Amino acid sequence: MTLSPAALERLTIRRYLLGQCAQGFWYTGLILFPFVMAKSLAAPAWQVTLSVVMETTGMLLALYWGQLMQHGGRRRGLFWSGLLGRGVLVSMLAVHNSTQFLIVGGVVYFFAALVYPAQNGILQENIHSSRQGQVFGWGALVQHLTAAVCSLGIGWVLNRDPVNFRYIYPVLGLIGFTYPLILAGLPRPEGDTTEDPARFFTVPRLPLGQVRWSRLPAAMVRPFREAATTFREDRRFAWFEANFMIYGIAYMMLIPVVPLFFAYELDLSYQEISSARVLIGSVGIALLGPLAGRLQDRIHAAGLSTISFGTVSLYPAALAIGAWYGVRAGGVDPALIAYLAFAVYSVGMAGVNVSWNVGSLAFAPPGQGGYYQGIHVTMVAVRGFLGPATGFVVLKTMGYREVFVLAIVIFLTAALSSELLHRRIRH
Repeated sequence: MTLSPAALERLTIRRYLLGQCAQGFWYTGLILFPFVMAKSLAAPAWQVTLSVVMETTGMLLALYWGQLMQHGGRRRGLFWSGLLGRGVLVSMLAVHNSTQFLIVGGVVYFFAALVYPAQNGILQENIHSSRQGQVFGWGALVQHLTAAVCSLGIGWVLNRDPVNFRYIYPVLGLIGFTYPLILAGLPRPEGDTTEDPARFFTVPRLPLGQVRWSRLPAAMVRPFREAATTFREDRRFAWFEANFMIYGIAYMMLIPVVPLFFAYELDLSYQEISSARVLIGSVGIALLGPLAGRLQDRIHAAGLSTISFGTVSLYPAALAIGAWYGVRAGGVDPALIAYLAFAVYSVGMAGVNVSWNVGSLAFAPPGQGGYYQGIHVTMVAVRGFLGPATGFVVLKTMGYREVFVLAIVIFLTAALSSELLHRRIRH
């Protein structure tokens, strides 16, 4: 039965919000990866950093996933990426050291980027452009409130025994698998003739005949050439991506450094880490998500990014205060520093979460939402090489304080550049 545009939009919103509940459970486990490596498995700093690089390197595949979604097979792709990229966490039952954890994480990261272009393609196709940001904001509310509640239970279980991650992750993986399943089951709008097999258990036909290995390098490079062409033709989108590149370097610098800072310098318990990073870090994103979505619909993704990047700079500022004065020597409870840092983080990230996930739709032509988001996610991989390595080098040669101060400067630079873009768009 063919649905009217209004009925399709209502159905999409209902299922999307339901899926965000599952995504909240999954998100909680995913962001605790480096903390579990440092706290439960005593992973060295280079392995924690490598795990972050692996996550961001996997984003390179978003460009290929985006093209896959554009040419059909979205249902099948979502199903298999969910099964292999999330269901694989059942194998955590056999993990006993940080190297094994890293291997399982690599499989997760390989498939993680497929969801983003698929999600944006669906939002652009099934939801009116005037409500896309708002709908995503409500999704952020559901996802991050779920994550906040989930974090309380996970923190308690890991506090009882740090090796309980082996039993937590299989559950989170199976729950998280339901989100790509829900996306895969959403119908396409009337008139969409894109090939999309209804059956999940189908395998793409492989080309027959002799393989032309000489053409393989050109085939691998082609999506990047097309992305470069998109940047040349859409200069404002290229500027938007440049701003996220600047912001992202600072953000990526902090991802491996903060778990090490919490575990080895502040000596926080799992309950304190979970409360700071997931509970407090999610509440602001959840409560302010709908407002940030409406704000983007009104002032454009560039304007929202300006506010968000500036606010997020207070996150490393709070950490720098703790590193500067020495929280233990000053008689300050280390957990308070962590709670303050992630309180301001959650406020700023409420806007970043919206502009990162659906900001590309403000630039994408009709029908190109998934492709533009594929380019956007792929750029994460580029800065993912630079950010963690920079953070690791600065940490080893200077210290935590210097990493945090450098991050402040980079965040503010991104905010200034984004404001210049916003003014260009308004005029």
